[in-house]
Amino acid sequence: MQTEERVITRPIPAPVLDERHPAAVRQEPRLEMEIPDLLGRVIFVGLGFGIALTGFMVILSILLVFIGLPLFFFGLAMMEVGLKGWR
Repeated sequence: MQTEERVITRPIPAPVLDERHPAAVRQEPRLEMEIPDLLGRVIFVGLGFGIALTGFMVILSILLVFIGLPLFFFGLAMMEVGLKGWR
C-alpha cells in the first residue's frame, strides 16, 4: 500500500531539562519482609529449606514435577529472605 503523502523521518531531538526542573524519577518503596531476631531467621530458613527439600523430592517423582518446581523455588525464596539480614 502506497501513501499519498511523502513521509520524512528524522531523529527527534532529546528534551532539554533545566537544572531547576530535573526530571523526576519516581521510586516507589518496595515492601520487603524483614525478620528481626536470630531465632526467627533460623526458623524461617529452616522452614524454607524443608519446603525446598520437599519440592526437590517431589520433582524427582517425574509425574508431580509441576507441583515440585513451585515448592522448590518458594522454599529457596524463603531461605533467601531469612538470610537477607545475615549478609
